[in-house]
Amino acid sequence: MKRVEILVNDTLYNQYLQRNKEEEGPQACQNDFRHHMDVARITYILVLEHNDLNYFIKEHNLSGRLAAKEVIYAAGLLHDIGKWQEYKTGIDHASFGAKLAREILPRAFFNPSEVELIARAIYEHSNISSNMSFLGERLHRAENLARICFNCEYAEECPKHHCRELTVSTLDY
Repeated sequence: MKRVEILVNDTLYNQYLQRNKEEEGPQACQNDFRHHMDVARITYILVLEHNDLNYFIKEHNLSGRLAAKEVIYAAGLLHDIGKWQEYKTGIDHASFGAKLAREILPRAFFNPSEVELIARAIYEHSNISSNMSFLGERLHRAENLARICFNCEYAEECPKHHCRELTVSTLDY
């Protein structure tokens, strides 16, 4: 996954990861590379488990399985890239992250339609709705599954804790 490797090594991507680390946020919900990679992997697994990869390729006119995997991973790796700005100013991290993604993705050779597909999913990932894109919905579910919050010592302080999809029983669906 050459484009994903380029993305992970991109100086802007790493600057924004560093800003996420430096800004104040819920103690247990760090938006570091590990979280981004977890979300990327879980998103890909969700697509595979439901046999949706061929649909995803065809629906978005992607060049093949590798391109689809790179698009899915890029969405996961970038989904919380704007979290630092939310901590700093209160601006919605999903909309700001979509803007940052549009800046970073072409540097990793994602084409304009792939950039828009990824940016839309990032924009949608934090608020579930009935008209979400396929990738936005999978990204939203993956983020919920990436954070095992049921045993978190910060649960009562967490603004997301009460709207989680995840319980132990939902790990197997």
